Amino acid sequence: MPAHASAAKTDREPTLFSVPAELDIYRRLIARLDEGCPITQEGSQLVDEALAASARPGFDVLISLPRLRFNPFPHQLHVARSVLSRLRGRAILADEVGLGKTVEAGLILSELFLRRLVRRTLVLVPAGLVEQWAEELDQKFALPVLVHGGDGWNRRLRPWEAPIIVGSLATIRREPWRTEVLRTTWDLVIFDEAHRLKNSSSASARLAKHLRAVRLLLLTATPVENRLEDLFQLVSFVRPGHLGGLQEFRRKHVASVSPNAPARGALSLRDIDALQRRMRDVMLRHRRSEVAVMLPRRLAETRRIPLSESEAALYSAISERVREHGRNAAPARLLALRGLQRRAGSSPEGLAAALEGVGWSDLAGLAAQIPDASEKTRVLLDVLARHKALDEKVVVFTAFRQTLSYLAGCLARSGMPAVCYHGGLSRREKSDVMRAFAQEAPVLVTTEAAGEGRNLQFCHVMVNFDLPWNPMQIEQRLGRIHRIGQTHDVLLTNLVSAGTIEDHILAVLEAKINLFQLVIGELDMILGRIEDDFDFESAVFEAHVGSRSDEDFLTRIDALGERIVHARTAYLDSRNLNDELVPAMRPA
Repeated sequence: MPAHASAAKTDREPTLFSVPAELDIYRRLIARLDEGCPITQEGSQLVDEALAASARPGFDVLISLPRLRFNPFPHQLHVARSVLSRLRGRAILADEVGLGKTVEAGLILSELFLRRLVRRTLVLVPAGLVEQWAEELDQKFALPVLVHGGDGWNRRLRPWEAPIIVGSLATIRREPWRTEVLRTTWDLVIFDEAHRLKNSSSASARLAKHLRAVRLLLLTATPVENRLEDLFQLVSFVRPGHLGGLQEFRRKHVASVSPNAPARGALSLRDIDALQRRMRDVMLRHRRSEVAVMLPRRLAETRRIPLSESEAALYSAISERVREHGRNAAPARLLALRGLQRRAGSSPEGLAAALEGVGWSDLAGLAAQIPDASEKTRVLLDVLARHKALDEKVVVFTAFRQTLSYLAGCLARSGMPAVCYHGGLSRREKSDVMRAFAQEAPVLVTTEAAGEGRNLQFCHVMVNFDLPWNPMQIEQRLGRIHRIGQTHDVLLTNLVSAGTIEDHILAVLEAKINLFQLVIGELDMILGRIEDDFDFESAVFEAHVGSRSDEDFLTRIDALGERIVHARTAYLDSRNLNDELVPAMRPA
């Protein structure tokens, strides 16, 4: 080897711990390490979390699926992936009613929670849906949920720091809760029934406007109702400025507005294609005709059962006296009279005591003389025996604890095994009753408590021993068994005493809107269009108290039915308008 070559080789041979000259980057790195701070536990944990995050799959792979306690439909997975990957967690979920927007929101929340991308979530829903939302997130998604104001709320030192809070919008928008909510930066906020935010001056809309939310989901089947500005309002919550200013939006898309037209005919639109393109960046909508989600049929029958002579006389006397005393009664007295009138259409059990409670001892004496075994009870026993012979479980609903106790005694004497469920049971007792019904007992007798959150898809037969005056409660009862996951046709039997207020209500609802053929969720959309905070039960009682006779009451009830017909027409117009304005998603 030449001498100069050997010398060059010797010059390049490194000594121990030396760094080759041509690898200067290593020398600089070692110098930085010599100057650096020692590794801390916090720093090491941060590195571990960064490595774990980098190893996670993208949102095309949902890591929450193995934890789910149900099988989502393809369109629900499609929505979740789209919101997470394309819309960055801020979107309006506008699927038609009955397609599972709650499930879609739960999938999104579950995925973000497991990836540790959200630590504090607020779910705001109508008061009647709080328990149902909490149950869905707990039982379907195994998520840690704290119900605002519910069990465990006061036992927590800092309940607002719970990872997921479900609360009533009507409650949380008031002080002191409003201040607590607004002082927090939420990783995710979910609004159910978000069309309630369309009025920018309402308390709900003002709360939504001032909430600090990194991610925001608005759920509504009808983002547009009477005005195109409804759509602008909701989009502005999710993505401010996406549609420009309000005047610019009107100039681009609203050709004319007729103040006298209630729905679709009120709008003449401009450049719908451009609006649809903008909507794709913020709103997702599936139509029922485009997805393979088919609930089984509802097969409903109504058994009109004549009252006995003594029952009819008592009912007539109660109705006349309620009219007489209710015309100028104070609110508290009116509430007691309404409860008494409803109880009169249920069963004789407890009626005498209720009549004594309002001071009507003469009528209480008549009630005490009525035999326990009514014709309606006999019909119920026949219905239960028929289904028991077919090995079909039956859930029997009543509005009153006294009627529940009465029915439990009748079933026990007839040899029909049954379990009872009501709001006075502890949480453990409720779970034990539901377990017994699922595994052993052929009959569950329950008050409205089982209509507020319990899912009973393993049962497909239901009997209404008495009927609520509010059709939404009828829908809630039926929704316990007629829901996604039900595999049988749902059989419903309504037992109605002929000539009672319940009889007239049901006749109107079946004739005017075909109540039992509506898709789940449609009834709420219809009644919500009659007027703000419309209360069907109050409207019925006002018609009863204000009437001069049974014939006058029937006229008033029929007029109420016509208002519902108009509301249903407005709902259908609104649904068609939304189909036109909001581009449909094609199922994955």
